[in-house]
Amino acid sequence: MSTSSELLALQSNIKKDPDGYKDEFMLQYRHYQAMLDIFKLRPSKDSKEFGELVLFMAQVSRAYPKTMASFAGDLAALLDAHRDTLDPALRRQVVGALILMRNRGQVEAMAVLPLFFRLFRAQDKALRQQLFRHIVADLKAANRKSRNERLNRSVQNFMYTVVSDDNEAAAKRGLAVLTEMWRRHVWRDARTVNVIASAAFHKSPRVLLAVMKFFLGQDREPEEGSDVEDDEGEGPKPTAPTKDDYYSAYHKGTRSSKKKKQHKLKRALATAKKAQRKADGGGSGAESFAAIHLLHDPQTFAEKLFSRLAGGGERFETRLSVMAVLSRVIGVHKLLVLNFYPYLQKYIAPHQREVNQVLAALVQATHDLIPADALAPVLRQLVDQFVHDKARPEVMTVGLKAVRELVLRCPLVMSADLLGDLAQYKKFRDKQVSVAARALIGAFRDINPEMLAKKDRGRGADLALRPREYGDVGVATRVSGAELLQQALAEGRTASDDEVDLGLSDSEDGDEDEDSEEEDGEEGEEGEDELESLSGDEGESGSGDWEDVSEEGEEEEEAAKAGKGKAKGKAKPSPQAKGKGKRGAGGEEEPSSSGEGEDEDEEGASGSGSGSELGSEDEGAGPSGSGSGSEDDEEDDDDVGRKGRKAKRAAAKAKAAARAKAKADAKLASDPNSLASLKRKLAEAKAESARKKARSSDAAEQGGEGEGEEAPKAVNIEADRILTQEDFDRIKKLKQKALVEAALAKHGLASASRAKKVKMLEAAEEEAAEAMALQERLAAIGESKVAAGDLAARIKARKDKAARMASVLEGREGREKFGAKSALKKKKTAGLSEREKQRRKVMPMAARVQQIRRRNAAARGKKMGKNFKGHVRG
Repeated sequence: MSTSSELLALQSNIKKDPDGYKDEFMLQYRHYQAMLDIFKLRPSKDSKEFGELVLFMAQVSRAYPKTMASFAGDLAALLDAHRDTLDPALRRQVVGALILMRNRGQVEAMAVLPLFFRLFRAQDKALRQQLFRHIVADLKAANRKSRNERLNRSVQNFMYTVVSDDNEAAAKRGLAVLTEMWRRHVWRDARTVNVIASAAFHKSPRVLLAVMKFFLGQDREPEEGSDVEDDEGEGPKPTAPTKDDYYSAYHKGTRSSKKKKQHKLKRALATAKKAQRKADGGGSGAESFAAIHLLHDPQTFAEKLFSRLAGGGERFETRLSVMAVLSRVIGVHKLLVLNFYPYLQKYIAPHQREVNQVLAALVQATHDLIPADALAPVLRQLVDQFVHDKARPEVMTVGLKAVRELVLRCPLVMSADLLGDLAQYKKFRDKQVSVAARALIGAFRDINPEMLAKKDRGRGADLALRPREYGDVGVATRVSGAELLQQALAEGRTASDDEVDLGLSDSEDGDEDEDSEEEDGEEGEEGEDELESLSGDEGESGSGDWEDVSEEGEEEEEAAKAGKGKAKGKAKPSPQAKGKGKRGAGGEEEPSSSGEGEDEDEEGASGSGSGSELGSEDEGAGPSGSGSGSEDDEEDDDDVGRKGRKAKRAAAKAKAAARAKAKADAKLASDPNSLASLKRKLAEAKAESARKKARSSDAAEQGGEGEGEEAPKAVNIEADRILTQEDFDRIKKLKQKALVEAALAKHGLASASRAKKVKMLEAAEEEAAEAMALQERLAAIGESKVAAGDLAARIKARKDKAARMASVLEGREGREKFGAKSALKKKKTAGLSEREKQRRKVMPMAARVQQIRRRNAAARGKKMGKNFKGHVRG
C-alpha cells in the first residue's frame, strides 16, 4: 500500500524517466486492477485510496500508452454503470481523471461527451458545475482556430436527445450548454437554434421558460459555472496600455522586472482587444441574424407552441413569455395563426395583470397579411375597454398607443367612423391622451390621409397615398432604385450631378434684388391672364396658344406703366412691331426671333435728353442723340445689356407662367367636372396623341429597311453586373433626389426668390429624409420589437413636501440681497457691533442693573417726544 506522498514522488520520477521506473509503475497498475475488481463488488464504499490511485494512473498514462489503452474505457464504464451509487468525492475524482486525459488529447471528444451529458442526471451540484465548465471549454477550444464542423454536427445531433431527456435537470443543463455556446459566439448557426427550439416542447415548465428567455434575449445572466473571464460583469472595462506603460516595460528597471512588466503588458493588451471585439460584436457574419430568423419551420413551431399555450397548466409569467415569443415569430415570419388573436382578446382589459405586455404581444403578432375580419373584434374590444370618457387618462393613453401601433402594421383594420371618434380625443383635457390621439392622426397622415377629416389632414396631404388592398403584395422584379441608376449612367451623369439643381447661379445674386419688385408686380397680372386663357381659349386654340395671349397682355400693361415718365420722346410701336418684338420694362423693344427687331428699334429711337438718360440707365439698343462716346462702343454695350435683360425677363416670365399654371391646376383639381377642366383634359389628350404620332414617325424613319423589327431592349444593369456598395449608395442618393424634386414640384418654385428657393430646398430635403425614414420603418416594422414600457403612459408622480420645498428653494437662488435685514444680520461674517459687544460684556450685577435702567429711561424719552413737560395727570 502506497501513501499519497509516495505516489506523488513516483509520479514525478516516472515523468522524468519512464523506462527506469516501469517496474514500479506495473506494480501500481496491478494494484489498481485488483482494487477495481474489489470496488465493482461494493461500488458504494468510500475508497479514498482508490481515488488517489486513479488520479495517479491518469497522470502517468501518457508515458505508457500501450499499457493504459483500456484505462479510459474502464473508467467510463464504471461511471456509466454506477453513477448513482458512487461516492460523490470518488465520482468527481474519476470524472477529473477523464477530463485530464481529454485535455491531453488521449481521448476523443465523442467518447466522453455523451457520458458527461448523462452524468447531468446525478444529484450532485458540484459535479454538474464541473462537467458544465469542461464541456463549454472543450467545445470552445475545438473551434478556436477553425470551426470543427465534424465535431459540431455530431454533438448538436446528440443534443436533440439531451434536451428531450425526461430528467429535468439533465435537459435544463444541456439547454444551458447550448445557450452558453450561442452567447460565446461559438455556435451561431441554424442547427443550434432548432435544437433549442425543440426543447420548447419539453414537459417541464422550467425548460420551456428557459427556451422562451433565450428567444427573448433575456439569457444574458451568466450560467452556473461559467468562466469568470467570459462573463459580463459590472466591473470597470479594461483599457489599452498607455505609452508610459510601454516605456516602463522596455526601458525601466532590471532585466527580470522588465520581463515581468512585458508579460503583464501583453496580458493587458489581449484583455483590451477581447473587450473591444465583444463591444463591436465581432465574430462570424451569422451573428447579425436573430435566433428567430433561423427557425427551419416557423409555422409548425408557432402552431405547436400555441397549442401548448392554449392547453394551460403553466404559470402566468410563463404564459406571458410564450405570448411574447409566439408574437415575435408570427410578426417576423408573417405567419397565419388566427386562433391566437381571440386567445389574446380575453386578456385585453384595464384590470388585467401585466396588460401592457399582452398588448405588446398583440401588436407584434399583427402584420398586413392577416385578414381585417380576424382583427376587427380585437380592435373593437381594445377601444371599448380602454378608450372612453369614464376611463382613467393613463388607461386611455395605453389604448390609443396600442391602436396606433396596431394600424401601422395592418391599416385595413381601421374604419373611417372609428378613426373619426378616436381623432376627437386630440382636444382632451389630459395632455397624455391628447398627445396619443395626435400621434394616431399623424400616423394616418403618412399611411392613409383620405380617411381623416379635412381639418386633420394637414397642409399638402397626398390623397393618393393609401395602403394596398388585402393580398396585393408588390412583387419586386428589379433591385429597388436600379432603374434610377441605369438612367443616370445612360445620361452620362456622375455622382456629383445627383444633387438637386435649382438654377441658382452667382450672376443672379445682384439681379435678384434689383428686379424683385418688378417681378412681384408682374406675377399677379400674368397669373390672371393665364388663368383666363386656360379657362376660355384653350379648347379652341390648342395647348400652346395661351402663352402668347399672356405675353401680349403683359406688354400692354408694362407699356402703360412706363409711358408716364420713361418713354418720353420714344416712337410708339406699331401693331406689326408689337407682334415681331417684345417690349421691355424700360419702354424699348427687344429683337424678335426673325432678326428684324434691331432695324425697327433704331428707326423708332429719338434724340431727346430724357430718351438718352433712359437709354443709359437701361443700356438700350437704340443710339441716343445726347450720349457720349463712339457709336461702335455703344452698340457693343447695348448688345451685352440686351442679352442680360432678355435672359432676366425670360426667366421671370417662365416663373410667372409656372406659378400661374400651378394655381390653375389647383383650381381645376378642386372641380374636376367643370367646363374648363374638361377643356384642359381634351387639350392634354390631343397633345399626347400628337407626341405619340411624332415618336412613331421618327421610329419608322430610323428603322429604314428593317421595318417591323423592334429595337433591342436594354439589359437591366443588375443582370449585367454585380452592384457594388458604391452603386447602392448612389441609388440611395438618387431616391432622395427624386423625393426632393417631388416635394419641390408640390410646393412650386416658379415665382420664388433666391432666398425662398434655398429655404424651400432645405424643407424639401428634410421632407424627403423623413419620407425615406418612414418607408424604411414601415418596411421593417414587422421585425421591430415593441416594449411594454413604450405603451405605458408617462405620468409624473406627485412630489412629497420635501421635494416641493427643494424645488421652491432652488428657484430662490441669488436673491439674498433682496431678503430681510434680520436675515442679513444673522448671516454676516464681519465682527460684532458696539451694541452687541456691550450686551456680551461681563459686568457685575449692579452695573448691569444700572445699564438696563439707563437704557429704559432713554427709551421712554424717545417715546415722549421733544415738547413733553411732565407726566399727564387726568
